[in-house]
Amino acid sequence: MEVTALTWVVAVTGLVLVGLLGSVQLVAVFRPRSPWTIKNVYGGTPDKTDPTAYFAFNQGSAWADPFFLAPLQVAGSVGMVMGERWGFLLALAASVPFWYTAIYFFIWDRALGFRENTFYYWVIIWGIWPVFGIFEGVYCFIRLLE
Repeated sequence: MEVTALTWVVAVTGLVLVGLLGSVQLVAVFRPRSPWTIKNVYGGTPDKTDPTAYFAFNQGSAWADPFFLAPLQVAGSVGMVMGERWGFLLALAASVPFWYTAIYFFIWDRALGFRENTFYYWVIIWGIWPVFGIFEGVYCFIRLLE
């Protein structure tokens, strides 16, 4: 398959985002209850909700992102820049957690109200993940139809 400038943009953006996400979530795997993890990875505070549910919910993503999503996105990005069809297929599969998990994070955050309800949080911090996931998914799907 032809590798375009947009292919590189999608592949590199995916690597940067999943690299950041996988790195901080890996910290959460090894230090799940540290103050730094609560502030910088989970957000909010366990004091505003049931602490057991808070840590269980956040630990699910902490384990899934570096051990499932990151390898899938890395393999997809590498395959895309190599021009391989399987790379676009893996990147399409990797796009799903970016937008799918945003749905339950949005409901969780909104319903429990422990995140700051600011434009910066919802557009910059939260919004980048589903926007990228949808863009990557649509791009890879269209490329696979060629």
